[in-house]
Amino acid sequence: MVLTVILIFLLVLTLIIIFISYKQSDRILYRKFDKKPLVFSPEQFDIPYKDVSFKNDEGLELKGWFIPAKVQSDKTIILLHGWGLNKGDLFANTSFLREQNFNLFYFDFRSSGTSQAGRSSIGYFETKDAQNALDYICKTYPEETKNIGIYGLSMGAAVAIYTAAHNKSIKCVVSESCYFSYEKVVARWARLHKHVPYFPLVALILFFVRKRLGVNPEDFCPKNNIKKLAPRPILIIGGKSDKLTPRHDARNLFLTARHPKQLWLIEGAQHTDCAQKAAPLYQERLAEFFNTNLGK
Repeated sequence: MVLTVILIFLLVLTLIIIFISYKQSDRILYRKFDKKPLVFSPEQFDIPYKDVSFKNDEGLELKGWFIPAKVQSDKTIILLHGWGLNKGDLFANTSFLREQNFNLFYFDFRSSGTSQAGRSSIGYFETKDAQNALDYICKTYPEETKNIGIYGLSMGAAVAIYTAAHNKSIKCVVSESCYFSYEKVVARWARLHKHVPYFPLVALILFFVRKRLGVNPEDFCPKNNIKKLAPRPILIIGGKSDKLTPRHDARNLFLTARHPKQLWLIEGAQHTDCAQKAAPLYQERLAEFFNTNLGK
């Protein structure tokens, strides 16, 4: 009798864990929380820009800004935001690149900013959005995109590495606050924000994510794609106080990448705040990198 009760209890507990894990996979695949509003925009700073809109492979409308350089230029930088952020967050810290005579192209991934909601994945679906964005901007602005660089923040950095690895037209990459492994960053986020252990919950959540996507997101993460960038250069930026994508993630990216490559770890910087901690050197380093590799 006691054994039967124990077995029933374990069965019920197992079913509850499976149910919770499946529902939690929704948080990765369908962002149900409110979008973060746009706080910064070119209009606020009297910077000329053009609103752009294009469809991704699933027919979702993605929206962005094309900001022309101060003087006509054939050099464009594509800028990719992180999960839960939007193009306005990037604009605040990178708009200075316009002064260096680069065209800037910002857009919101699906379910972010002003773009249409749809399935998200912290990387896999977003690589498709980035490819659609690259195709759109090159077709719409062919003269301005003869020389292309790409910058990504957090998830956007992972997407930037994948996109550049599969598009030789991209001449250089800046990766900031980037994760090394998809599975490890999901596990780390769950531990830091929800105090959830890897086993059994996170392991089951990742299992359901893989099954529901039909692919393994780990195949699209930086550790499996960064080698493909060479001989194009990459600048890897990380915060020494970053707990979500810690310094050893940045070092692993650097060790895995092939030359030419640079690693810059910023003292006191936490996740996604390297620009604030390292200003004005941050602006100098980014400007120097893009000027060197896209041409002055």
